Amino acid sequence: MPSPPPPDRPNRLSELPGSPLRAVLTGVAIDICGSRVINIVAVTIYAMQLVAPGMTDAQAAELLQKTPPSFSLLLVLTVLGMLMSVAGGYACARVALRDEWRTGAMLAAVAVVFGLLIDDAGVSDLALLYVLCDVAGLLLGVKYGAARNRRLEAPAPSPADASAP
Repeated sequence: MPSPPPPDRPNRLSELPGSPLRAVLTGVAIDICGSRVINIVAVTIYAMQLVAPGMTDAQAAELLQKTPPSFSLLLVLTVLGMLMSVAGGYACARVALRDEWRTGAMLAAVAVVFGLLIDDAGVSDLALLYVLCDVAGLLLGVKYGAARNRRLEAPAPSPADASAP
């Protein structure tokens, strides 16, 4: 049986819902910034493996331009980016605590705009596919966050309702 929260920690259910702006900014920060950090780390590790220690900057840049990244690296980056989208949607719903789907739709719209502005590839079929995957990941995270909010709002079953062994 869970114990009540200590007096110095307020009960999460008694907190007021966060503003939609705060929820959207939290989700965007996790999704966009997290995906970019993962991308920078992965590309840096890839470049460190490819470039020899004695190469000049010009030689290294030319080698990196001639050698495309492997399919497995692109797959790992896509999966990790999708996980960051799910985490961003989940955080958005958990911060909002109400109207999660409306707030999640605002998050998806902002993420689409940021994604198209930040990506230097322009509007292509592949860029649109990435944007759709990002929206799907965000909304999946909102679904999980909203379900978690509903579970926390539901009253706990009384001990009399529990099944007997």
